[in-house]
Amino acid sequence: MKNKAFYTIASLVFAIILLSNCDEKKCAAQPKYTMAVDSELTLLMRDMYTYYDSIKVDISNGTLAKDIQIFQEVHKAVATSPEKSSSELYQAMATIYVQSAERINSPNVNQKMAFNLMVDNCINCHKQMCPGPMVRIKKLYLE
Repeated sequence: MKNKAFYTIASLVFAIILLSNCDEKKCAAQPKYTMAVDSELTLLMRDMYTYYDSIKVDISNGTLAKDIQIFQEVHKAVATSPEKSSSELYQAMATIYVQSAERINSPNVNQKMAFNLMVDNCINCHKQMCPGPMVRIKKLYLE
């Protein structure tokens, strides 16, 4: 019985100490979590991946009937670190991407090879600028 009373009193004291450490102004001013906001470039590249993943079966089968979309916005979309997307290296690689994507639309071109070359160019850029999504990008390659 004495142990039960001791634990009850100890629990109350502990709760009071915890609650007294946080006044309303101090605790309300400090958010526990902050949400990361995806950059324009992150959202654009997710759209690019979704699009290219959706047409790769058609390219593989040789049944791509329409011109593929070229994401020209890669030149102006702002990255999470804006200095990266405005760098000369990034802008040069964005130009190479656009050219390789346009090549897929060229007449008398092997679309499979041109598509894989475009994926190569994406991988090369990501090796230099942002390596995180490379595992996902490699899934775009055609056999």
